[in-house]
Parts: sequence; C-alpha cells; structure tokens
Amino acid sequence: MEFTDILWAPFDHFVNLSNRMAYLYLFSALVVSIIAYMVNKARKGEAESVSLLRWLLPAEVLKHPSSQADFAFYFINKMLLALIYGSVLLTAPFAYHALTGAIVQIFGPSTASFEPHLGYSILTTVVIILVLDFSLWFLHLIFHKVPFLWDYHKVHHSAEVMTPLTAARMHPVEEVVDSLTTGLTVGATMAILHHLLGPAAIQITLFEVNIFLAVFYFSAFHLRHSHVWIRYPYWIQHIFVCPAQHQIHHSVDRKHWDKNMGFIFAFWDWAAGTLYAPKGKEDITYGLGTDEDGGSWHSLRALYFLPFRQSYARLFGKKDIQPTEPAE
Repeated sequence: MEFTDILWAPFDHFVNLSNRMAYLYLFSALVVSIIAYMVNKARKGEAESVSLLRWLLPAEVLKHPSSQADFAFYFINKMLLALIYGSVLLTAPFAYHALTGAIVQIFGPSTASFEPHLGYSILTTVVIILVLDFSLWFLHLIFHKVPFLWDYHKVHHSAEVMTPLTAARMHPVEEVVDSLTTGLTVGATMAILHHLLGPAAIQITLFEVNIFLAVFYFSAFHLRHSHVWIRYPYWIQHIFVCPAQHQIHHSVDRKHWDKNMGFIFAFWDWAAGTLYAPKGKEDITYGLGTDEDGGSWHSLRALYFLPFRQSYARLFGKKDIQPTEPAE
C-alpha cells in the first residue's frame, strides 16, 4: 500500500458509501437529530432553552478529553488499520473458496440450477444479514464475558461522552478479530448458499453492501453513540436495537452492564436474557463504572497499550495494571 493511501484511509471512510461512517449515514443521523430537537422543543423539553446548534454540538461533549481522544484515535487507528486490512478483507473470499472446495470434495459439484429470482435473492440477503448480525452479537458477548478479551473491549467502553466517532473507538485487536470472524462466517455462508441455490444465490445490495445493513445505517445508526435519545416502542425494542438501547449498553449503572449486545437485531439479546428495553427516558452516565473512569483511558498511550499491559498481567497472575497517567 502506498503512503498516500494510508494517509487517505481515514477520509475514505467518510466518502465511501460502503462504509458505515459515510457522509450519507451521518447526514441521516443529523436529520433525525433535528426532528428530535423539534419534538423536544414542542413538548417544552430539554431542547427548549438552547439553540439547535448548541443542542446538536454541546461544548461539554466536544471539549471533553474523551471526545478529543476519539478524534485522534480515529485518524491514527484508520491509518494503522489500513496497513493490515488488505489481508483481513480477504477473509470472506478465502472462507468462501475454502468451504466451496471442501463441499465439492465431500458432496461433489453443485447440481443446483435455480435461475436468479427475487425470492431467492431475498432469501440469500436475509440469511446473510442474520448470520452477520448473530456473529457480531455473539462476538460482542464473548468480548464482555471473557476477561482477557474485555481488556481490549474496554477501549470502546471507556468513552465518557459519545459522538459518532466513538463507534470507531475500538482497539486494533478487536477490529481485526471482528473482521476475521465476520469474514469467515459470511464467506462460509455464501459458499453453502451457492452450493444449494447455484446462480440464484445473489444478495440485494445498496452501495455494495447488504441492503438491510445499508438501511440500518440510514436509520439513525450514528445516534447510538451520541447524547440524542431515540427510543423505539417497547415491543419493537425486542426486534430491533434502537439508539437508546445502545446508550444504555454504555452506562456505568450496574443494572445496565452486559445488556443490549445486539448490532441490528435485539432478539438475540431477548433469547439470551441480556435485553434491556427502556420504557421511558433514562439518565445515563457513560464509562466503565469502575475506578478507571475519570480520564484514565483518554490518552492515546492508554488506548493502544494499556490493554496489552492488563492482559499480560491477567495471564501471568500479576496485579492488574492500572493507568499511570491521565489524559492531557
């Protein structure tokens, strides 16, 4: 990869519509935020006493060390990950071809000759999004439940205020594990579908991504990492994850810990007993909810290297290593 490609990587995420950080998805979140402001103002709520701009971009959030860490971490992380994503992104094609070869060896060449049809495309698209979402949910659950992996997932939960860039506040170890896992599962699923359906196994896409995923990104996805409270009706929260549910996931309140692991669908949490569906507005304080809050994770040094130090201490039975310096 050329050096200019590495420098451009953080900006490419904003213009590439196949990426969740793309400008259209951010714009849709802005539109929903403005509507939420107008509704709050009409109800004489919290937005009434402040201007739209101040409500959308509160100074206490933008100037917070957690936000400043998010900004710096995003740009450095995307350049760093650009160096390794080339191989990671090959995971899905690799899994597809490897499993295809294995299926042929065991069952023989596919005899499926279904012609492309909308019904088969819908089936393929739904199966792929369910497999992808379950993989993300299960991996998220594991990162919470396995102490060694939690050391790396802490980076994301250490945010004490949230902006859309907080979605990218993920340690490179977690980013790579996520990409490898989803690449393997989606690639393997496509191989099975192609064997069963032949040329009819075609996904319906928008901007080169599964259309359900694209619609999800348009559905105020970026407000899940924000101060804007958007809550779906109670029964819908058992099917789809709303921004308020993910904000609760980041809460320091112990009753919220390890709840709402889902990405798109909430029924995985519902089935596992990890669903928390709020029935009204809840006041939320973001962070880890431990003595590590208060700026311990707001330096780039801590975000990158503290997980390694803590997992090393955990593996070798030493006292857990705490941050030695607060964010500047």
